[in-house]
Amino acid sequence: MVSRLLILLLTCTATSVALAQSSSPSAGAWEFLQKQFYGARDIGVTDEAFMSIEAPATTPDPAATPVTLRFGAAAIGRIKQVRVIIDNNPSPLVSTFDFGTDARVAELGLRVRVDRFTSVRAIAETIDGTLEMRSGWVNASGGCSAAPLAAAGGQLGDMRFRPSADSKSMLLSIRHPNNSGFQIDPVSGDAIPPHYVKHIRFVVAGHTLVEADTGISLSENPTLLIASDRTLPTPVTVEVTDSKEAHFSRNWVRDVRNAP
Repeated sequence: MVSRLLILLLTCTATSVALAQSSSPSAGAWEFLQKQFYGARDIGVTDEAFMSIEAPATTPDPAATPVTLRFGAAAIGRIKQVRVIIDNNPSPLVSTFDFGTDARVAELGLRVRVDRFTSVRAIAETIDGTLEMRSGWVNASGGCSAAPLAAAGGQLGDMRFRPSADSKSMLLSIRHPNNSGFQIDPVSGDAIPPHYVKHIRFVVAGHTLVEADTGISLSENPTLLIASDRTLPTPVTVEVTDSKEAHFSRNWVRDVRNAP
């Protein structure tokens, strides 16, 4: 009787451990990535009052999963760089955002490809060199190999600006396939070579607010939301470079307060 109880206990314990392990993504990739990007530097886990990251626990669209970073009052004006990393993507580094001098960025939003169950991280470096991190889990499958959208129209590099009613944020949309190199043409069956946006520069009133080095983990037709705690001055200029060295530039010259 005792032996049966012992076997049952061991079985239940093993099952519980297996369930616990399957409920969280492996941290092995992050151990490698941390050394690659930050060496032996210490990275603190900050609270949400300083920086938060928001992403759906289970994404309805692995090829265009929304990720939003928000910065608290203690962080605004004190951050010089933020990296967004998706541990288990083929290309884990989504973007490196470099903030301009005295840039008051309160929020960043983007859509990303998520290939499988993974941690999504934001690591911020402050002006005094401190590193702070927030992370979350996203359950997804196949975001990097998802077929391109069937919708056609528009010119490569076309951009749309959507200002907020309070003049403090701007949503930028870029017409670009952002092919990952892991997709198959549904018509020909051939592999689609990588072709992606690699650099975005966001300038307000002649001063760089944010520059972003990006890659294949951005979604097709990438979007970028930038918000400040103050009114964004105009004109707004966006410069984009892709992996084929094509250059695109657009200006927003209307006062965002008078935009429809």
